[in-house]
Amino acid sequence: MLGDILNQLADAVSAEDILVTIGDPNIVERVRRNASAEGVTTGAFVAARVRHMLDYADDDVWLDLLSRMSGSPEPGAAALKIVLSRPFLPH
Repeated sequence: MLGDILNQLADAVSAEDILVTIGDPNIVERVRRNASAEGVTTGAFVAARVRHMLDYADDDVWLDLLSRMSGSPEPGAAALKIVLSRPFLPH
């Protein structure tokens, strides 16, 4: 199930759909601004952030992600909110 959710979040179309469900207009607006500044769609921006997290997140990020997803009725939205709330991790 975790793999399915993360795969959806790493897909631009699915990520854009899930972005709408996170319920935080500040995050959504920030994502839209950043995507526009980079000249990409919001879905592509979100998917890139998720792929970056998958590649570079440390154990603390994964523990936070899993604990918040486990208690949420919308685990994909919970995961996405965490990913988008964090700064890019260094390579």
